[in-house]
Amino acid sequence: MRVLFVDSGAMGFHYRYAYDIFITLRKLGYKVRQISPQRLSSRIIKEFQPDVLLVAHGNRTAPEQVRYARALGVKTVLWLVEDPYEIDLHRGEMVEAYDLVFTNERQAVAEYKRAQVFYLPWCCNPEVHRQLSVGEEYQSDLCFVGMGFPNRLKVINSLAPLLKRLKVKLIGEWNRWGKLDPVLQQFVLPVVNDFYEVQKYFNGAKINLNIHRDPVNPPSGNSKGVGATSPNDRAFALAGCGAFQIADRTRPDLFECFQTDKEIVFFSNADDLAWKIECFLSKPELLKKIGKAAQKRAYLYHTFQHRLKEVFAKLGGLPKRSNAQVVRKPVAFYFNNEYILKDEVWTFQKPSSRR
Repeated sequence: MRVLFVDSGAMGFHYRYAYDIFITLRKLGYKVRQISPQRLSSRIIKEFQPDVLLVAHGNRTAPEQVRYARALGVKTVLWLVEDPYEIDLHRGEMVEAYDLVFTNERQAVAEYKRAQVFYLPWCCNPEVHRQLSVGEEYQSDLCFVGMGFPNRLKVINSLAPLLKRLKVKLIGEWNRWGKLDPVLQQFVLPVVNDFYEVQKYFNGAKINLNIHRDPVNPPSGNSKGVGATSPNDRAFALAGCGAFQIADRTRPDLFECFQTDKEIVFFSNADDLAWKIECFLSKPELLKKIGKAAQKRAYLYHTFQHRLKEVFAKLGGLPKRSNAQVVRKPVAFYFNNEYILKDEVWTFQKPSSRR
């Protein structure tokens, strides 16, 4: 099977999971070509002749190119990874362009008002998310990799009396949406886009903190205030590394993925979190045991291979379409040997032979 994989066209976080998807597709035995949305064109679609067009994120991918691929008989899939934070951008034309849509947020499914939308939780890549031996510069008592959103600042600042006595690493931008307590500024490290570096910090921490982002604050592309119950990618990345994590209780879908207190520990409020940090720091062997159990669960049920197999299983249930050759009507034109998609009018010729 030939898969044309369109990544997000962005760097940092988006680049990391694009790598995970690409190498997993190859591991599954598909012939894969990865391309940015800025370079996706009708010419490339026609030349590569994919069976499946898989788009991750999708905000920069032109819907007319997706519709063009569908008209050729290509099965089209969108994997949304920023719900509900960018849900305003996803509604309507964007999701309607695809045969199947998968979203990282369970509460977003009903928002799209169409049958072929499914919840697809985040996951890990065992080739990347794994245990590592790291140097002193990556080690800490407590580490949090993420941005300093208001809800996170509130928790972290309330812990300042405790954290100032520990070896802490706060990786990300922590003074954009509010002020971090001055005594904690010494712990801030610049945003790290290299995901291999991030893995080292995960592995070097005795405790990794995982506070989910608030669905609407700071304001983003969620004007209707759609709630969030599904876990972030960090929960699975940490588990894949065999790292011990303490997560907030705001995402109940996470309870279905990992066993409470056996594979992941949850906190209810700042006082509860402070108590659990001190308690678990005194039990290093228990930290390792819980982290190892989380890794076992993640590798058994929550990898990119599991998720992509689910995607392709759903694809197999779609009705077959003719792979007729698309021919533009005279109103369309060529530029630099490439179709310019100015309208949505196509005619069809007899299907040509493929491979």
